[in-house]
Amino acid sequence: MMLIVLNDHNCTGKEIIHFCCGPTKSGQVTSQDDRNRKDYIDEGRQLLILYGTEYGCSEEVARLLYDKIDALNDKDEEYPLQPRLLNVRDFKLIDWTHEQICFVVISTSGDGVPPTDAIDFYNYLQNTDVVEIREMRFSVLALGDSNYPQFCKVGHTLHERLVTLGGECVVSLTDVDMEDWTVIKSWLDRVTAYLTTAHINPSVDYIRHGDITEDNCSRKTPFVATLKVKRQLTVVETPMDKETVHCEFDVTGSELTWLPGDAVGIYPENNRAEVCCLVLAMKCTGNELGPLPASAYKTQGTPAGDQCLSSVLQKYYDLKSVKPDLLLTLKDHLGNSQEAGKLELLLRDEISKKNTRLYGYLEPREVVDVLEDFPSHTLPWQHILPCLKALQPRYYSIASSPKVDKNTICVTAAVVRYETLGRPRTGVTTTYLQDRLEVGGHCPMFISHNPGFQPPACRSIPIIMIGPGTGIAPFIAFIQERAIEKVSKSSDESFGSGRTLLYFGCRHRDRDYLHREHLEAWSSSGVLELRVAFSRDQAHKVYVQHLLHDDGAQIWALLEKEKAHLYVCGDAKHMAHDVHTTLLDIVQGQGHMTREEAEMYLTDLEASEQYQKDVWVV
Repeated sequence: MMLIVLNDHNCTGKEIIHFCCGPTKSGQVTSQDDRNRKDYIDEGRQLLILYGTEYGCSEEVARLLYDKIDALNDKDEEYPLQPRLLNVRDFKLIDWTHEQICFVVISTSGDGVPPTDAIDFYNYLQNTDVVEIREMRFSVLALGDSNYPQFCKVGHTLHERLVTLGGECVVSLTDVDMEDWTVIKSWLDRVTAYLTTAHINPSVDYIRHGDITEDNCSRKTPFVATLKVKRQLTVVETPMDKETVHCEFDVTGSELTWLPGDAVGIYPENNRAEVCCLVLAMKCTGNELGPLPASAYKTQGTPAGDQCLSSVLQKYYDLKSVKPDLLLTLKDHLGNSQEAGKLELLLRDEISKKNTRLYGYLEPREVVDVLEDFPSHTLPWQHILPCLKALQPRYYSIASSPKVDKNTICVTAAVVRYETLGRPRTGVTTTYLQDRLEVGGHCPMFISHNPGFQPPACRSIPIIMIGPGTGIAPFIAFIQERAIEKVSKSSDESFGSGRTLLYFGCRHRDRDYLHREHLEAWSSSGVLELRVAFSRDQAHKVYVQHLLHDDGAQIWALLEKEKAHLYVCGDAKHMAHDVHTTLLDIVQGQGHMTREEAEMYLTDLEASEQYQKDVWVV
């Protein structure tokens, strides 16, 4: 049997699951990190759990499933269930002729693409007739974010492909929207219920677990970089002005490699003052020894075992996002009848996303707010920690090319500050970079590759880049490489057709024109054709889509005659939508097409990777 867990790039948190070391009921010795590295010696009823993850949520679900399946075994069972846990990046270790049941947990990253580690597996299943999968039983859990048009696309595609190859779906395909644990738990229950009666022929595990890919400078084992440069990119004169910071990290001695378009994952630390407030609300001192989340990253020198609770909260737990599980746990630990009544009302419709009263309550609140709303609580801090999410890395497009400096990674980040419930709030990572991380300080990071957003290998192909605000970040790397190519190919006349166009947008020329000196220098030297929309510098607002509309004939000629590549980076909900609509107008008008024909034209450009997006929901 095979189980596949797919995790969405936009899954914003991780389920905290604490694992115990020691022998499992199935006879395999495990710890929180070695479930996928131990070989079964005796015969058992083998099944496969696969996960594909970007942020780690799918892996946590897969591990939880592993434990639930192992718990089904009786100690004296002759042929116990023997789940094997595997990241899909190691799919080549699988001999499909031996697999009877497979469960897959997988996410959809960004706007419809697989997680980085899952790309090869995804392409393999798409392009290979794996006849051995015929009659294999399976189930897919697809994680995603419904704010994106191609919600859970990767999970759906894999499910359909497994069916096409002859697999039998035994637990229905299930979509999970933004870490809805009610849905996840329901799927886990249905899987374990199925396994209580499923027939699986006993066999010996054939997978060479010692050949599983070692994590090195990855999400689990990040490299500790040093901040060497930090400077403000914007002028803040009014509350409406945006605060944007430029950071340069020294990664000398690491094995980090990247290409233009890739992102860097940064592990932040929480604000110390916010940690202190939470410790008070938890009714403890902060000096207690507390466990790290099971999914916590490890760096060289990370001490083993429990650490000071305040330090653990500062480095490893999400203090912003509240899991409904916290309220469920509070329910039996309140000493005030009015508070108990308030909580009962919130939980009346359980913790499903359909409980709008509950999620309306949680939306503006952080963990400390919830605990302070129920001050009579007697919940021990040891019971609160499992109700917290693990602190996630935040991903930022790399604003520098390794061809300029392979030992320096640059980031452009908009600092997030806002207010809810009359309290000032902050984005964890952006204020960590701006306010708390000093030059010379250390920061754990890793590379997240983005093969679906890269400049064409042939430098003579024109590129059209559309990136207002911090959406400009990856294009800095694009332009740096074009500048290097222009110098090295200056005597090659054929290179002259490789036009480089950038459509950038901001509010004011003199306040938030990011990387202005570099952009205008590239423009003056002929490397870049620069178009900038300043939305607030005149009576009527001007955005990048307006400049695109004005240049419609040129855009069409570049796409149609010179096969230019088109790139959009930034806000998915508004900017990317408006830009796409404008592109449809251009194609329809300039190409003399119907609206349907224009939509198909852009769809074909996307399929051929001539039109690429790196967008996110704000």
